[in-house]
Amino acid sequence: MLELFSCRNCVQNCGQSLNIGRGHGFCLQHNSVITEPARTTCKYLQRKDLPRFAVDEAMREHAAEFALFTALVTIDTKEPLPRVMYSERWCWEHGAYDSLTNAIAQYFKTKPAWAFIQSFSGGLDGRRSLTHAAIVRRYMNHCNSWVSSYRLTLAVIQDVDTDPLFDDLSLIIPDDLSPDEVRIQALWDVIFCRLSGIQEYGWHAGLGDLMWASDRVNGGLTELNWPFLKEELAKIKKDWTEMIIGHAKGQDAFLNQTGNPDDEENP
Repeated sequence: MLELFSCRNCVQNCGQSLNIGRGHGFCLQHNSVITEPARTTCKYLQRKDLPRFAVDEAMREHAAEFALFTALVTIDTKEPLPRVMYSERWCWEHGAYDSLTNAIAQYFKTKPAWAFIQSFSGGLDGRRSLTHAAIVRRYMNHCNSWVSSYRLTLAVIQDVDTDPLFDDLSLIIPDDLSPDEVRIQALWDVIFCRLSGIQEYGWHAGLGDLMWASDRVNGGLTELNWPFLKEELAKIKKDWTEMIIGHAKGQDAFLNQTGNPDDEENP
């Protein structure tokens, strides 16, 4: 239960989940390496597995529990943790280099933010798929608006029925589970993160059909039947795409260069 409120399940640590991403994580909230992501948390946690509005009460309780800590802290013993700046040189010299973590650590050096985020879309690699869904949600939450997030959400929707692929090295495989069993759990980590982001966009944009998008695919989702859910998502994503574009056009915001987030600082 504690891991659900750890950095492993937080969108700020977008390259890892409960079943994906060995080794150190990286927190975009605190711009810090996370040495033990399953044992670390903070008051700014935003869960990957469910939309923010659906678990708002639990998140507020968690924030209150860790309110006196300004940065990262151990989730079980409540010991404050020092900020650890990322060092590409250190990673190479100690045989700990990870290309995805290195890319995420460059986030605040790259502008505009939306262009950096879009570079993670469209792939088949499961870790990159997770990163894309999580970092879009982080961006949307920090902007606190649909206007700068519609193009990013559209990209998530185009990938929503794509199978995320995992090699064994990208998975956290305990002794009592096989790689194939963990691979199935990792797939659902990505799917739930994607759907939660679509629902959060619906909340920001006031689009009820997106806010409750999980109800439209209830059969495959409640049964955790990926082949069936994949078929449902392939059919419905066109409707979701048209809904977002139509809403943005109605607000005179669709790829409108005036007021576009092209020159935004990274939120």
